[in-house]
Amino acid sequence: MVYCNECGKKNDDDAQYCTKCGNYIAEGSAFEKNIEKAAEEFGRKAEQFGKRMEKKVREFVKSENESLRSKAKNCPSCETEIDSDAKFCWKCGNEI
Repeated sequence: MVYCNECGKKNDDDAQYCTKCGNYIAEGSAFEKNIEKAAEEFGRKAEQFGKRMEKKVREFVKSENESLRSKAKNCPSCETEIDSDAKFCWKCGNEI
C-alpha cells in the first residue's frame, strides 16, 4: 500500500494518483517514510517494554515461590510437605 502525502489515504502500490484527493503519489513519499519510521520506532519500544515486563513477571514469580516455600513445612513422620497451619498431615494423617 502507498499512502497519499496530502490526505493520508491508502492506495494500491501501483497507484500514481490518490483515489480520494487526486494528488500525485510519488513513490516512497515523505509521508510514507514517516509512517514507516514511526512504525519501526513503535516496534522497538514495544519490544523493550515486553522485555521489561517479562523481567518483572519473573521477579514476581520468584518472590511468590520463595514466599510459599517459607510458609510450608514437612510432616515429621513421612516428610510430606504440608501447610504451615496444618494440625494433621494430609498424606499419613499424623498429628503435627
